[in-house]
Amino acid sequence: MSTAISRAYKLSLKGYSLRKIAKIFKIPKSTLSYKFRKLYGSDYAEQRNHWGILPVIQEYINDRDLSARDKQQIRDWMNINFNQIIESEKAHLDKPLYTNRKLQQLTELECSYRKGDWKRLFEDTLISSY
Repeated sequence: MSTAISRAYKLSLKGYSLRKIAKIFKIPKSTLSYKFRKLYGSDYAEQRNHWGILPVIQEYINDRDLSARDKQQIRDWMNINFNQIIESEKAHLDKPLYTNRKLQQLTELECSYRKGDWKRLFEDTLISSY
């Protein structure tokens, strides 16, 4: 059961919800939560870096322009280096990395600029002022 719990915890760190993990492993959600709290501390949910490297890697895996071979290489690399990635994530919880999608959302939210990213907006502003 402990290997299943450690695999489930890895999925949790990758961003899977408790509900989805419970369905995958056929373990009640409350049991998963209890085991996670017992093994990884009561703040196990805060150990996941929502703005870390894992969402960036996931964005590459979901990219339609990458070949299936490239995506598999990324998955293999991530699985080999998963423990190092997680340790880095935990050490840098206060330093966000943004996916391209998140940067686009922030640009639209902060600048009301839908044509491109904030760098292009800045460049357009500089060019128009000359």
